[in-house]
Amino acid sequence: MKTKIVLIIALVILSAAAQVSAKPSAGGQESDFALFDGTDPSANEIGAQCGAKVGKSNNAVAFTYYVTVSNWSSTVKVLRVLYADGQEIARYQIPPFSSFSFTQAAGGTAGIDDWIRVFAEGPVPSGIAGSMSALFPAAAKPHPSVGTNFCTTMTAPAP
Repeated sequence: MKTKIVLIIALVILSAAAQVSAKPSAGGQESDFALFDGTDPSANEIGAQCGAKVGKSNNAVAFTYYVTVSNWSSTVKVLRVLYADGQEIARYQIPPFSSFSFTQAAGGTAGIDDWIRVFAEGPVPSGIAGSMSALFPAAAKPHPSVGTNFCTTMTAPAP
């Protein structure tokens, strides 16, 4: 009987050890997000940015980003989308007291779309609050212009 108990305990321990040492499968994804609150005059937040590179190289890595914003003001506000090369790809008009969201692909070209900034046009506080999130391949590393995370909150002044 003691042998059976010892055997059962040994199997339980081996099973637990196998689960602890298990590694995640290759090819997974990473995600990150940044919030911004343009309704708080003391926060000085204007938007968010996300970007990635492959490892320590300067190579581009494709990613998908998601933006959602609300305009808490009584006037139309403009949300700007700016690429790494300084080219503005879009300006969205957000009606008063409404919300807006969109999804885009990015990161296909190094130095062009590997770093995306989304921010309110105009003075702080803008009245726009929201978030930007993104999905990255497992091999991706944060873009140096963004910092040590894939996505960060932006503060004034606007680029």
